[in-house]
Amino acid sequence: MPFVPVLAAAGLLALPGGASAVSAPTIPAGASKVSRGVCTTSATDPQARAASFTVRMRDVPPTSSYGFAVRLEERLPGGRWKALKGAAVPAGFGDFVTARSGAPSLSRRFNVQGLHAGSSYRLRATYKWMAFGGYRATERVSKACKVKDLRPDVGLTGEFGWQPSTAGGEVAYRIGLASDGLDALKGVDVPVVVRQGQTVLATGSVRPAAAGEVLLVPGRRCVQGQPVTVQLDPDGLVDDRVATDDVLSAPCAPVSR
Repeated sequence: MPFVPVLAAAGLLALPGGASAVSAPTIPAGASKVSRGVCTTSATDPQARAASFTVRMRDVPPTSSYGFAVRLEERLPGGRWKALKGAAVPAGFGDFVTARSGAPSLSRRFNVQGLHAGSSYRLRATYKWMAFGGYRATERVSKACKVKDLRPDVGLTGEFGWQPSTAGGEVAYRIGLASDGLDALKGVDVPVVVRQGQTVLATGSVRPAAAGEVLLVPGRRCVQGQPVTVQLDPDGLVDDRVATDDVLSAPCAPVSR
């Protein structure tokens, strides 16, 4: 499914521009903090794959205003850290959050949903204190958290062949399956299609109930000498952890005994 993060935060205001880095207050240690990321996950609900962060800062007199902006950074499995850009940026990220006039501190909690299973996330916050036409800035990066990948997987094992059939077709296609995460697959019917070129030879479905199974799908006999393609879940009904084992190309051959 597409990656559409959603931000839940309030009080987003714009910071007046035009200031320069001169005549600014000295920023003590501890005046700015960003919490470690807390990631949650789900086997079946993409919106429950989320992360939360808390950003805090305090007033450093003599300031006229102060605030921060944040951006979310992602690291896909085996990849490098990258800031989300374009349509992937949650609403409100990049906006400057300013403290109320006279407030001694500023704190915001950021909750981001719809994240990628198996990826890691961290928050980068840029803080600014404005005073006397100048500003002082600092940056903090949270410790990362990982959205665990609990999604199920149903895949083809490579076992395939046809055998004579007396019910529903000329032959029955014998298809080996392997499943993981059966709790998340409970009650789910996974479609399977057998094709030769553009011709559909057989269709069926399986409700995974064991780590290893053999599915028999009745249909028309394939033509010898031409490859057959078997595809699980062609419409992507299951949020599968591994997609590379959903398609199998095999010769049109009887089941070997």
